[in-house]
Amino acid sequence: MPSASLAYSRMTKYFLGGCLLALFATGCNSSSTPNSTATTTHPDATNHGAIDHTTGMSSSVPTDNSPRAQAMRLHDAAMNSMDALASERQRLAGRLTKLGSSDPSAPRLQRAITQLQQSDKQMMDWMHNLHEPDSTSQPRAQVDAFWRQELPGLQQLDQRIKAALDSAKAIH
Repeated sequence: MPSASLAYSRMTKYFLGGCLLALFATGCNSSSTPNSTATTTHPDATNHGAIDHTTGMSSSVPTDNSPRAQAMRLHDAAMNSMDALASERQRLAGRLTKLGSSDPSAPRLQRAITQLQQSDKQMMDWMHNLHEPDSTSQPRAQVDAFWRQELPGLQQLDQRIKAALDSAKAIH
């Protein structure tokens, strides 16, 4: 059986670890409002815009034309489409449920629903797998090269989202 001091030491360690996790989870937000987000301006704000520390992504559209700014504009546009993807998916799923799978229009509805789901999943996968280089410690050329490499995938994602929404909206 562990001694009282060992148990206290473990409790303290877990408590402090929990505090650190909470601090990181809230983005080091000092606000007293539980659900508010913390944003700060990057030291090079003209090139990067404000950073939302809860997502790690740009919270405003950058004004320059750097590869990162282009990527963030595509990201922001995709994020602005997420609600529309979900709404259209729900609308079509409801319609499919009412019509039934034997209805002649069911395959078209199912394809549109799948297209909406895949677009959403692709966006979430991109965000979760993104490992952005630290622009404060990496050379600008290296950071730009990273974002130039990400741009084609984001452009494809943007086109996929638009096509999925267009297809879904065409179904009345």
